[in-house]
Amino acid sequence: MTGPVDGGAGRPTDDGDDPLGWPLAQVRESFLAGTLTPVQLLEATLDRIAEADPVLNAMADLAGDSARAAAEAATRRWAAGQPLGELDGVPVTVKDSVRTVGLAWRHGSAAYADLPVSSTDAPPAARLKEAGAVIVGNTTMPDFGMLAAGVSSLYGITRNPWDPTRSPGGSSAGGGASLAAGIGFGSVGSDIAGSVRLPAAQCGLVALKPTQGRVPHLPVSTMRSAGPMARSVDELTALYRVLSRPDPRDVWSLPPEPADHRPDHRPEHRAEPLHPAGLRVGLLTELGHGPVPTAPVLAAVHAAAAAFHSAGATVEPVAAPFGPGSGSGGLGSGGSGGSGADPYLALDRLFQVRARAEFEALSPERRELVLPAVADWAAEAAGRTAVAFSRDTDAVLAAQELLRERLSGFDLVLSPVLPMVGFAAEAVGADPTRPLAHTGFTAWYNQTGQPAAALCFGMDDGCPVGVQLAGRRFHDQLVLRAAGWLEAQRPFPMSWPVPAGPAAPWPVRIGADAGRAEVAR
Repeated sequence: MTGPVDGGAGRPTDDGDDPLGWPLAQVRESFLAGTLTPVQLLEATLDRIAEADPVLNAMADLAGDSARAAAEAATRRWAAGQPLGELDGVPVTVKDSVRTVGLAWRHGSAAYADLPVSSTDAPPAARLKEAGAVIVGNTTMPDFGMLAAGVSSLYGITRNPWDPTRSPGGSSAGGGASLAAGIGFGSVGSDIAGSVRLPAAQCGLVALKPTQGRVPHLPVSTMRSAGPMARSVDELTALYRVLSRPDPRDVWSLPPEPADHRPDHRPEHRAEPLHPAGLRVGLLTELGHGPVPTAPVLAAVHAAAAAFHSAGATVEPVAAPFGPGSGSGGLGSGGSGGSGADPYLALDRLFQVRARAEFEALSPERRELVLPAVADWAAEAAGRTAVAFSRDTDAVLAAQELLRERLSGFDLVLSPVLPMVGFAAEAVGADPTRPLAHTGFTAWYNQTGQPAAALCFGMDDGCPVGVQLAGRRFHDQLVLRAAGWLEAQRPFPMSWPVPAGPAAPWPVRIGADAGRAEVAR
């Protein structure tokens, strides 16, 4: 910060030095020095929302007075030299599905449009508030979180700031789009098939799907995890340290990790640097079924593999875990699918049952409001029997163990996040008939419970290309450290699609109402 501030409200007076583009460490140093306050940073963030969100449609609801009160309290703590920790006063967002006092929970669907605002904080929101973070608002998502895209019956279309004609990915769509546009320094999403990693890949971010139970969340699930998203691994790790504190409301919540997780802003409490020499890294570029990764995706993954190899890691290709000759015979339909059957089909049917259960809990009038793409896809589960559900569950469990065993000898596994760079903003997925079919590289880690991170390691036609790093269960910190090391090897600087400086215009204008276009029914 080179200029003085204007008394505690509004922006710093030096408009050419925008704190929204600073690393979190610089923000904390400025808070400590008194050259920037949390109130000023909140005002800058709200200005960015006003500038960018008419195009991106990333914000679902704003916290208003509660955000200002949190920023004012943080400003007083920093002035007194008593911050709560490294996130105190830092603007963040949470996904619509993370219940937060005073914000609307809509689960992405017009079917819930008139519910009252939340009166309780889910564990991620509670941890953020305990750490002093300023929750600016919540972010958009598709209906029921059952699309890996940014199309919603309630919110319309969320767009990617790198190219507003493209999807930001999903289901944590608004979290990805907002962060890439400089709105907040972190976001909490939820991930059942890749829903924090896919937007990270498509928006140039970093994200972690933690070991199941490492980040408490509600409702309790052995498949879905809450996970942090950020623009850098340092910021992601800061979020992780806060979010991973246990919560008794989640019965699968894991005990604290043995490492020092005190919410301290001092740099000595950051993770130690990774030295890849001696690590065994698996290179997984094909699953045996599903979409084949495109050339730009493979180029990014192989570039990351080459970086590990050059640093002394042993990099070995991993044979496709599914398909003919893989040992996955019969997995596709609970033992009756034949040799090499695709186990994702069974997993997709479990997702359909999940969506259909939520759909059937609605009144007939509210069912009419659900996005047709979600309702029609879930309708296939309407007549499915308990026996069929049990067989699909068995098939998924068998595939889960097959994959776990295949990867068990590796410290880390490097793979694509999704098999293509992206798709159109209006699309519900790469395959409209199976909207989650492009999640094969991410979804299986939700079944094995392993931690997996996504980060940008390539560019194609001006858009980011992500890679995925997975580790063994409970090795979340190794995955974060490896992601931090790989981030430092990225062969190009990240130049975010938002100009540095509050006076600069938004780089792409496609119409003020472009994001909230009516969804065709």
